[in-house]
Amino acid sequence: MNKVIWLTGLSGAGKTTIAHALIEKLKDKKISPILLDGDAVRALVQQMGFDAESRKKHNLQIGKWAAFLEAQGHWVVVSMISPYNDIRQEVRAMCQNFVEVYVSTPLNVCQQRDPKGLYDKALKGEIQEFTGISAPYFPPQNAEIELDASKMTVEECVNLLIERIY
Repeated sequence: MNKVIWLTGLSGAGKTTIAHALIEKLKDKKISPILLDGDAVRALVQQMGFDAESRKKHNLQIGKWAAFLEAQGHWVVVSMISPYNDIRQEVRAMCQNFVEVYVSTPLNVCQQRDPKGLYDKALKGEIQEFTGISAPYFPPQNAEIELDASKMTVEECVNLLIERIY
């Protein structure tokens, strides 16, 4: 059964790292999933802004792609901040088998990791509308799976995902 596995969480939470490891684990099981990563997709399509309306449109666009690919017989792994519950629920309704995965790594850990230096820039005011600092993030209310990547290794996260979705 095809699925859309939607990883949501703050920047630096571990979403993309977990998504890449999940892709490899699914390939080991003879599933060829498609990865839609928020940053990678932004690089491929017309750049939208980071204000609330632009984020919502971007998230819905990726959700439509995910639903389309799922309907074509693919497993789809989506990795993106996707800060709004209403948009995630709208995407859920588009998909046949939607699995919301909340990567709940705490903000202070994400700030310590800060792989792209974005939190520092946001705190200095160099980046406006940065999720978790100057723009809101609304955690999922009913995610099927929650992963705290500050307490679990990537391998533990992926093993739990496989156990729950496969």
